[in-house]
Amino acid sequence: MPEIKLACMSLMWGMCNLANDQVPQWIDDIKAADYDGVALFDGELRRMTDEIDFKSLLNDHGLSLASVDYFIDNDNEHLHQVCEIMQSYKSRHLVTIGGLATPEADPQEIADILNVMGEIALTYDIHACYHNHTNDLGETCEQTENLLSLTDPNKFFGFVDTGHATKDFIEFPVAERATRFLQRNWERIDFIEFKDWSEQYDLCTELGAGTCDYVSVFALLKEKKYSGWITVEQNGVMGDKTAAESAKASADFIRKGLEL
Repeated sequence: MPEIKLACMSLMWGMCNLANDQVPQWIDDIKAADYDGVALFDGELRRMTDEIDFKSLLNDHGLSLASVDYFIDNDNEHLHQVCEIMQSYKSRHLVTIGGLATPEADPQEIADILNVMGEIALTYDIHACYHNHTNDLGETCEQTENLLSLTDPNKFFGFVDTGHATKDFIEFPVAERATRFLQRNWERIDFIEFKDWSEQYDLCTELGAGTCDYVSVFALLKEKKYSGWITVEQNGVMGDKTAAESAKASADFIRKGLEL
């Protein structure tokens, strides 16, 4: 099996703005849950880099920065700054999300912006991709594939959030949605985010506790010999469980399913 590394997103511990005083516990929890790295939002990355010794904290725990979520805008100066910081961490995945990509946005205009973002990112040896998301342009499979088709594959890369796919890709039976997208777009797939969805807990569902057919997802990744990072995300705590408990349960689920 090719090498796969697991990262865990900050979202479960502090939504989109994890406070500095929460960071040590987040890092301790992720290390204890047997992850290889972390993921976070660009605003968090800039603040933590400026205000706390985030890089040393990661290094001391043997963790890497796998990916950064970036709200889509036209501020290329800001993008350069974020990519420069990412490069200093040797991080390779910029996940573009939301921002200007509203449901009413013109797909071609957004694709043009994404191509520029992708071109800038590549100068830092970073791959930019688009995050399918509820209530954004690219909510359904059709919308996501259309937007991806309008981007330049030499500049911009494929991605799927399996939880949002399970919730929103209404073109297919619920359990099959993430796998169907991966099968249809495998040649563009560069990076994957694992999430689950259930009616009871929505996107705050641990991996394996929702409706995504992870047996087929795991089988496809094995068949295709996927290698590299997988970021695990959960939009909040599930019921009475702590973020640390859910992070550990999801990591164990993946390691068993992919035989890592």
